[in-house]
Amino acid sequence: MPRPATGAIESYPWKDGKTVTWRLRVRVNGQRYRIDLGTNHEGWSRERAQVELDGIMERIRRGTWVPPGQEPPEPVAPDLSETVQRTASRWWQRRQRELADNTRADYRWRLDHVLRGLGREPTASLNVRRVDEFRDGLRKRGLSPRSVNMVLDVLAQVLDDAVEYELLDANPARGKRRRLKVQKADRSFLEPDMVVDMLDVAGEWEQSLPPHQRYGRRAFLAALVLSGPRISELTDSDRGALDVHAGVLRLGKKTAAGRGRVLELSAFLLDELRAHLAAVPAELRDEHGPSLPIFPTRTGGRLNPSNVRNRLLAGTPERNGKAAIKGVVERTNEKRAAEGKLLLPDRVTPHTLRRTFASLCFFAGRDLRWVMGQLGHDDPRMTLAVYAQAMKRSRVDEQLVWHLMRLPHEPERGRQVTNKEVEREEAL
Repeated sequence: MPRPATGAIESYPWKDGKTVTWRLRVRVNGQRYRIDLGTNHEGWSRERAQVELDGIMERIRRGTWVPPGQEPPEPVAPDLSETVQRTASRWWQRRQRELADNTRADYRWRLDHVLRGLGREPTASLNVRRVDEFRDGLRKRGLSPRSVNMVLDVLAQVLDDAVEYELLDANPARGKRRRLKVQKADRSFLEPDMVVDMLDVAGEWEQSLPPHQRYGRRAFLAALVLSGPRISELTDSDRGALDVHAGVLRLGKKTAAGRGRVLELSAFLLDELRAHLAAVPAELRDEHGPSLPIFPTRTGGRLNPSNVRNRLLAGTPERNGKAAIKGVVERTNEKRAAEGKLLLPDRVTPHTLRRTFASLCFFAGRDLRWVMGQLGHDDPRMTLAVYAQAMKRSRVDEQLVWHLMRLPHEPERGRQVTNKEVEREEAL
């Protein structure tokens, strides 16, 4: 056992015969400490030194005494001169260079909400209560719980910088308690026969329009649902990026996994694209050459991704009392209802089509890593979620799936045999 702590009072008279210095000697945990108190001219005496020694011995007994020279540094007052706007600006200048155009626009929208609510406040003054007040204010402005959480995610990234720059001890925007509960979204995908009906309806719709309003709706939808690009990636693709002979389409960058990726196109989709390219006016092909968008406007320009997304799938909203333009989903559901078939989901988004592509790939026996590469995913969670759903299906029209997803070098009849099936046969 360690020796018990001890303490003693020491006095040192000066040569002038008038001044006495008082000190304490303390031994604790095998260490000796000298504690200078002061002189008699400063009010120190043996009685006062005894009171100080008794206090030190009591703190040693309680385990709260801090030896001289080991006291924690004085707390530094927070820097109240730096505002959230300045912190966010420094973070944005570094972060925006790493983002694709669409992601940059999305982050910019979130950041605008952060600056509107907190921009003038000192970064060092933010705490959990203030973040919660900011979150509640976003809800009062009409933002959905999902949108509020997206804004808070950007705020948390900004305040991570503040923590690294020692403006904050901890990030008050982190943690599940700061986030709102979001209703789980419908993660459905379309059945193979729904895809066929949707493409047929899109083709009939296209033919019913005047020539200047046509841009290849059927082929555009076929490319989305049978090869997995994003709408913006498809509208940005030029004719020179498509090789119908090799059966590939080269896309631009979106994520780390999607940077410069090449899509392998099915034989069915290639037939659709050939028919679409043949319908593009010759004068546009001659004028623009390889730089002509695969899906051009009537003047050779690029389609607006937002317009395509809103008009093609959902239809435009009603305006001035006039009937809205029906989207392809509503038109398809009218056809399927008349035929007594299961309807498409009420809300079919571009992401629904990407999930449908992933499901068709798994029904066709494609490898998980190949599907992730086609989708441009570096995070396997979404792909695995679709895989789990697809594998629960006990009945799938394999012949129709193969008709839609067969690559040009694969046999026309029969389903692709997977590696697992080969191993199973060999084991038997």
